[in-house]
Amino acid sequence: MEYSSLYELIKYLEYGTNIHIGVLCFGNYGNEKCVLPQSHTIHSGKICDELKNSRNGYSRCFKCRNLAIQKAIDTQNKFSGYCINGIFEYTHPVIIDGEVAFIIFIGNILGDNSEKIKAKLIDKPELIHTLECGFSQRQCEAVGNVIETYIRMILKAIPQSKKNDCNQMIENIKNYVDSNLEFDIKISYVANIFHYNVQYIGRLFKKSTALTFNEYVNHQRLARSKLLLRDSDLTVLDISNRLGFNNVSYFNRLFKKHYGKTPTEYRKSADVE
Repeated sequence: MEYSSLYELIKYLEYGTNIHIGVLCFGNYGNEKCVLPQSHTIHSGKICDELKNSRNGYSRCFKCRNLAIQKAIDTQNKFSGYCINGIFEYTHPVIIDGEVAFIIFIGNILGDNSEKIKAKLIDKPELIHTLECGFSQRQCEAVGNVIETYIRMILKAIPQSKKNDCNQMIENIKNYVDSNLEFDIKISYVANIFHYNVQYIGRLFKKSTALTFNEYVNHQRLARSKLLLRDSDLTVLDISNRLGFNNVSYFNRLFKKHYGKTPTEYRKSADVE
């Protein structure tokens, strides 16, 4: 897939460092020049991947990140701090017409208070070297300002007729869902952070995708589960838990309903192929 000029800028700003930059689009903001791979809409990196595989790692990360999202939306201010695992991160909301249109995250940084993350990785000290050392908040602000300036330039180039395009909002919601399949994603929460009521988003989502919001979430979870069954050694129970299903029995029933095989049968057939 060909990604956007925003992605090219992000890769340029990351070059020669270990920082990680992510950008979330909200409402109906953005266009084809803002399209990013999933790895740059979430916190990502070798340490993130390692810690998310630990017990309750995904849910802890989700709660921490969404607290930062909610704080950015509520305060509309830039701020920095340490994630639940002890990694320094900077959060930079972009405000347009009085609302948060984008949130820029700059992270994967080893801050001055590094004891917590070092303690978590005491058996894997080599991972500490995948963090960026000595990247100050001032540098984060400079990077955030460059990205914000570029985003505003992109938005100015959007024709007036497309500025209220509901399709872009649905794409932004789908991108958010696809980045958070592991968690209990409710339409009420998504409606809150995208600044619309539940009924309005529900109607638009059904019209755009021919699926209800919950049907879309399950469709994407099942598609992701096929990849994990084929390409990983995770157990069916682990995959069920990782993708936010209520229980493994429900996952098995839903998978068989959609694909005609249980997850175990699918894995065996994929191995044969």
